[in-house]
This record gives sequence, C-alpha cells and structure tokens, in this order.
Amino acid sequence: MKVQVCCWKTCKSRFSEYIITRLENDKQKFNLDNLEIEESKCMWDCKIWPNIMIAGNKEKWMNPAKVSELVRAKFKK
Repeated sequence: MKVQVCCWKTCKSRFSEYIITRLENDKQKFNLDNLEIEESKCMWDCKIWPNIMIAGNKEKWMNPAKVSELVRAKFKK
C-alpha cells in the first residue's frame, strides 16, 4: 500500500515530516512490510493539517495520530 504525504511549504510547517517519521516507525513496529511511504507535492485543500493519499484515496487534514490509526486499520482489512 502506498501512502503519499504532502510535504509542500504549508504542510511541512504543519507536521508532515513528523507524519512520515511516524509512519516509518509504525512500519517497523507493526511489520507493515508492504507499506510504501512517499513525499508528495501539494494536494491542495490543506487548512489545518496536511493531506495524504492512501492507495489513491485522498484524506484531508490529517495529524500524525490519525494517519497512524488509519494506515493500521487499512492493513487489518
């Protein structure tokens, strides 16, 4: 599963780098071997938190904890 995290200027100042770090830690901790984590250019629509794309689906306004929970839930399916 591919997860893209917006790392454009605004999102970078709103913890997008921490989201990537958290996902990398989750990948190791929970043995999520099929998880691909990529930085992305602007996805627009950011107001408070960065946007991410999970398996082609855009998720808006994500904080590190929400991303972590969402990715682990998708892996359980």
